[in-house]
Amino acid sequence: MHGKLSESDIHQLRTALGQREQRLRYLVQLARQASPSAALRSADNEVFGCEARVWLKAVWLADKLQLACDSESRTVLGLLQLLSSALQGASRDQVRQFDLEAYFHALGLADLITSSRRNGLRHVVQAIQASA
Repeated sequence: MHGKLSESDIHQLRTALGQREQRLRYLVQLARQASPSAALRSADNEVFGCEARVWLKAVWLADKLQLACDSESRTVLGLLQLLSSALQGASRDQVRQFDLEAYFHALGLADLITSSRRNGLRHVVQAIQASA
């Protein structure tokens, strides 16, 4: 349900996110730490249906997902980094069973994510799951 992450991993992530007030700041910090390749921002990699522009590349190596994500929005990029932490290196079955809503709920982010961002992230997850 949470990709390759265990309940212990989820607990650690939720602790790192901190209290409600700190969570958006943490997402921006995650975005600053990301180092997506400029080549990722191509029309072939763009995911449509997102509020902010998002680019995604999902490749399978030895039946494990290799994921690269980018966005113009720091908050969205931070959310994509959290998504990547759950799915990077996941098996096809783990990717197919991944539940975005349950993941964000478990992290305590469900109430911080607007419906338009959530819809956009669903499009990202659907694109990843389609590759599985």
